[in-house]
Amino acid sequence: MKSKSFRGWSMLIVSNFIFAGAYVSGKIALASVSPIVLNTLRFIVASTLLVPILIAQRKYLRMNRRDLLIFITVSLCSFVLNKFFEYWGLSLSNASDTALLISGEGVFTAILAWVILKEQITFGRVAALLIGLFGAYLIIERGLVPHFQESGSTSLRIIGDGLFLLSLVFEAFSSIISKKLTGKFSPLFITSATVTGSLFVWIPAGSVDIALHGLKLTWPAAAGILYLGVLVTATAYYLWFGGLQIISAASAAVTLFLQPLIGALLAVFILGDQIGLFTLIGGICIIVSMWMISWPVPNKKELEIGLNVAVSDLDTFRGV
Repeated sequence: MKSKSFRGWSMLIVSNFIFAGAYVSGKIALASVSPIVLNTLRFIVASTLLVPILIAQRKYLRMNRRDLLIFITVSLCSFVLNKFFEYWGLSLSNASDTALLISGEGVFTAILAWVILKEQITFGRVAALLIGLFGAYLIIERGLVPHFQESGSTSLRIIGDGLFLLSLVFEAFSSIISKKLTGKFSPLFITSATVTGSLFVWIPAGSVDIALHGLKLTWPAAAGILYLGVLVTATAYYLWFGGLQIISAASAAVTLFLQPLIGALLAVFILGDQIGLFTLIGGICIIVSMWMISWPVPNKKELEIGLNVAVSDLDTFRGV
């Protein structure tokens, strides 16, 4: 039972390691293409990898109307609305603001899990989320007092922050709704179907954008789009959905705080930034937060479901 729980936590943690690089690669790509074109190319790349899996697990396509509606909702919320507002906001805001706001997704996810899924609310979980959010804040701001660095007009930054915050609500809602697919479909199928389904929106939108403004794709932008398509979309989202089938959504939410922590570590090793006292304190807060939130052990039925979908995924990999 512990090994299955370990598998779920591992999938969630690795997915957030990959997610942490999305904003750097996205910012590079946005220097050459619009948010709409970026997402169109990104999901075309990801779908190229995921369609064979969708075909291999086509037995899941025979679903009832309720499940179909959930798939459509997850696809629209996670891969259309979330990504549209996320990269539109990122193009208007600055790195300090967006890095701070991403920590809010964990809070949104936990709150929606308690409201929609009726998952148990405990003092420990609430305290863990607050500690993790505080730790992420310390890492990003390097202190107790916020000091946003302006880039462009203040009004544009505020609008960008608002759009980015809105995108997190859609992503959190998607994570919660996807829990209703637990035990019926494998994480690979959920990822493949929802990502590929988003092309019904992105291909028409991207075609219009390119027709009106043209396409100027640089090598750095292409590299950023490949990272977003192959690693973030096709790989990290599979790991995220897979982890959610084993770990409760409220518990999984705390792993989202890894993203600002990893971003700070990348800055140290790649950019040569120095780790200060508040950075160390923030990192300790996040580690303590993850430790506290992982105390509740998933029930036996939930873990057995996770094992069943894992077997389905292994069979798919052998057949593709």
